[in-house]
Amino acid sequence: MRIRRRGAWAAALALAALIAAAGPSQAGPAPSPTDAPSSAPTSTDAPTATPTASPSGTPSPTDTAVPTPTDPASVTTADTASAASTPTTAAPAPLSPIRSKYAALGGAAGWLGASVSAEDCTAPPGGGCAGAFRNGAIYWSAASGAHPVGGAVRARWAAAGAAGGPLGYPTTDEVPIRSGGVYQLYQGGAIYWSPATGAHTSRGAVRSEYAAKGWENGFLGYPTTDEVPIRSGGVYQLYQGGAILWSPPTGAHTSGGAIRGGWAATGYENGPLGYPTTDEIALRGGVYQLYQGGAMYWSPSTGAHASRGGIRAVWAGTGYENGSLGYPVADELCSGSSCIQKFQGGTITWLAGATGVHPYNECEALNTGRSKYPSYGASSVSFAIAESYGSSRATFVRCQNTAGVYWPDWAAGATVGRSGFKPPGVASGPTRYEYSPTGGYSVTQAFGLGNPGTALPYQTLNPNSRWGGNPWSGTYNQYFEESAWVGYDENMWYFATRSTHDYRQGAVLNYNRPPDSGIVQDAGFAIFLHENTSPTAGCIALPDWNLVDWLQKAHSGDRIIMGVRSALFS
Repeated sequence: MRIRRRGAWAAALALAALIAAAGPSQAGPAPSPTDAPSSAPTSTDAPTATPTASPSGTPSPTDTAVPTPTDPASVTTADTASAASTPTTAAPAPLSPIRSKYAALGGAAGWLGASVSAEDCTAPPGGGCAGAFRNGAIYWSAASGAHPVGGAVRARWAAAGAAGGPLGYPTTDEVPIRSGGVYQLYQGGAIYWSPATGAHTSRGAVRSEYAAKGWENGFLGYPTTDEVPIRSGGVYQLYQGGAILWSPPTGAHTSGGAIRGGWAATGYENGPLGYPTTDEIALRGGVYQLYQGGAMYWSPSTGAHASRGGIRAVWAGTGYENGSLGYPVADELCSGSSCIQKFQGGTITWLAGATGVHPYNECEALNTGRSKYPSYGASSVSFAIAESYGSSRATFVRCQNTAGVYWPDWAAGATVGRSGFKPPGVASGPTRYEYSPTGGYSVTQAFGLGNPGTALPYQTLNPNSRWGGNPWSGTYNQYFEESAWVGYDENMWYFATRSTHDYRQGAVLNYNRPPDSGIVQDAGFAIFLHENTSPTAGCIALPDWNLVDWLQKAHSGDRIIMGVRSALFS
C-alpha cells in the first residue's frame, strides 16, 4: 500500500509510537529490589526507542515487516489504536545496600547461601536493617554500611548483644590475619578468631593496650577470653602470651612472662601488690613492673620477685638493683612482725619497724646447706670459728632466724680453749688439757649473778654453786650446790665474782650431756659461753656486751656450732 506524501509526517509519528511501546517488553518483567546489581538499571535508565526510529526514516534491515514511510496507506486506524493502548513499564527500583552486598559476595552461590527471610528494618536498633541467609547475615546502618557476619565470629557477636550490645554494628567484613585467624571490626571494638583460641571480643582501653603491643602479632598473640570483671571495677582479658589488666585508677597494662608468674604467686590484683600501674620496663640486665603496692623485678639469674613496703624503701636507699645488694633473689618472707628479703648481695630485715641491711657471711651457709652441722630450725645459730687447729682465737657470728632465713646479726672476736679445737668426733677431754670440742650443740640453760633478760631457764649463782668435774660421780657435767670445793669440780661462784668475772653471765652448751647426748665420763665437761675474752679451758669467751646481747635474744634450743673453719663448712 502506498502512503500519500501529504500524510507522511502523521504516519511517521504513529510508527514511532508503536516501536517505543514494543521496547521495554524485550527485557521481560521489571526486576525486584532484591535482584543483583548486574541486572538492575539506575533510576535514570528510562526506556529509549529502538534504532528503527532513526530520524532518517530509513527502515532497519531486520524490520522488513514494517511498512516504509512512503506508504501511508499501510497505517490503519486499528494499528494506531493498538499502539496507543499498550502500557509503558516503570524503571526497576535500585537494590538495597544489603542486596548489593549480598550480590557482591556471590549471592546464593556465595558463602552466605540462599536468602531465608526478607530484609528486616524494624528489629535492628538505630534505624539499621538486617538480611538473614542460610549461613549468616548482613547488617546495615547508615553509619557503618553493610557487612556480613557469620560463623564463630557471628556467634560471639550475638553473645555480646549483637547490634544492640557494646560492639554495635560491624564496620568491616572479616579480615584474614596470621595463623589462619580473622578479625572483624565493629563500631565499639572488634572480634578476633583463630583455630587455637576461638572467637573473643576486643574493645575499650584493653583494646588500646593490645594495639600498643602489636595486636595478634605481638607477644600477647590472640585473645583467649573476653574481658572478665574483677575487684574494684576492674577487668582482665587473657591472651596466648599473657593478659591485660585495667582498673579505673591504674588504666590498662600488660602482664606476661615470668613477671606475671611472680605476680600470680602474690595473689594477682587481690594480693598486696594490687593492679599493675606500668607495663614492664627494661633496666640493667632485667626488667621491672610497678604495681599499686610495690614492684616485681626479674633478671635471668634471679628470676622474678616482688619488692614492697619498708624493705623496698631500704633497698631504694642502697640504689635498687644498681647498688651493693643487686636484684632480689627471693620474695619477702614474714613471721609475725618480722620480715626478711634476700638479694644477690645480702639481706634486708624489717623487725617490728626496725630495718637493717646485712651482707652475706657464714650465716648464709645455714640457708644453702653448706654448714656441715644442721640448724634444726633454731631461732638463732651462732658460729665460733677458728682458722686453724691450735689457735685459741676465733670469730663468733650470731645468726638470727627470721621466717626460716638466717641472717647475720653481729660478729665479734672471741677466744676458745687455750690448746685450740679437737678434730670432729674427738672428745675435748678433761678441762686441764684446755681443748674445745668441735660440733654443734644446743643451749637450754643460762646462769649468772642476775638474769639480764634472757628467755632461757636461768640459774642465779650463789656461794655454793658448783659444776661437777669429777668423773664417775653422780654430779659429773651438771650443776649442783655444795659448800665444799672438791677435786675437779668448778666453783662457779668463784669464777663469777673474781676480777675477770668469767661467769658473771653465761650459758651452758650441751656438750657431753642431755638433751644432745648421754654423759660420757671424762670426755669433757663445763663447756660454757661466758664473759672475759682470755683463752679458756675449753669454753667460748665473748666480750661482755656481746654475751649479754646474746642472752637477751636467746631461746631454749638455740645452737652454737664451733670448730676450725674447714671442719664447719663444705
